[in-house]
Amino acid sequence: MNIVFNKSIMEIYRFAFIILLSSLLVSCGEKKQETGNADKAAEKKTPAFTLPEVPVMLQSVEDRLHFVVNHYWDKFDFKDTAYIHAPDITEQAMANYIDLLTRVPQVMADSCVTRTLENVSLEPKMLNYFVETLRKYLFDPNSPMRNEEIFEPVCRFVASYASADEAAQSRARYDLKLIDMNRVGSVAADFVYTLASGAQRRMHDLRSPYTLLLFYNPDCHGCAEVLAHMKSSPVLTDAGIMKQVSILAFYPDEEYEVWENHRDMIPSGWINGYDKELTVLDRELYDLKAMPTLYLLDKDKKVLLKDAPVEQVEQYLAHLFGR
Repeated sequence: MNIVFNKSIMEIYRFAFIILLSSLLVSCGEKKQETGNADKAAEKKTPAFTLPEVPVMLQSVEDRLHFVVNHYWDKFDFKDTAYIHAPDITEQAMANYIDLLTRVPQVMADSCVTRTLENVSLEPKMLNYFVETLRKYLFDPNSPMRNEEIFEPVCRFVASYASADEAAQSRARYDLKLIDMNRVGSVAADFVYTLASGAQRRMHDLRSPYTLLLFYNPDCHGCAEVLAHMKSSPVLTDAGIMKQVSILAFYPDEEYEVWENHRDMIPSGWINGYDKELTVLDRELYDLKAMPTLYLLDKDKKVLLKDAPVEQVEQYLAHLFGR
């Protein structure tokens, strides 16, 4: 996966925690300073985002968090298309909203996202802006905030929204297909890999307690960076952990010579194979919209982590093995 992402989005993500500080920790009983008429007039000309006021009786962080998530957009004018041209306001608000959604139960996140889109659908241009921005943050493979579970209700809404054009509905249905593909908890799709010797094996036949699938392309700059990271990782080079984890580096593309010429880039302790019949791509067995892509599986080949950053894989294994 290409780890370079839009700088402005990285900056927005970096400051997403501000919403928590301002809405959960600051006393809701403080009085706001009155502004003069000139200031109020200026505020009307410039779009702004106002957080909901948390009731005083809600004292726990959890209760305050749930209130803010459920009422996050209460003071936002969905009909004001000027917000579309103020990404420093609107995108920051959405980045903060996404950060909050990751901190509440999935059922609550789903209902809040759906309700937000129902409200924003009153203005078609604003709905399109919200959907595209949420897709950029939650489904772009290079986004540090990508989260298929939160993006799923966005796709469901668009796919069933009567006023959406066919192209938007078709893309939403396809995105849902990708989200449902090898999702966490399901059994990962099996495939055949071919070794340098010409021998062929099935991924499901690997018998180690854990399997780490690395879909990669030797010519990919992001792949080279992730491979370098993995080779020097204290977790992924730990002898005790590696006795329990098989790493299968799998090249799914058609240029066999590229794979053959770069076989030495894969450590000898890993399994290094390619897709001789191009089954994975032709049958769309995995969502490989970016390289590299990492999946962590358990002994039954159930998905533990899907399309995970290498750092998340390290954290999961380190916690699992007490490192």
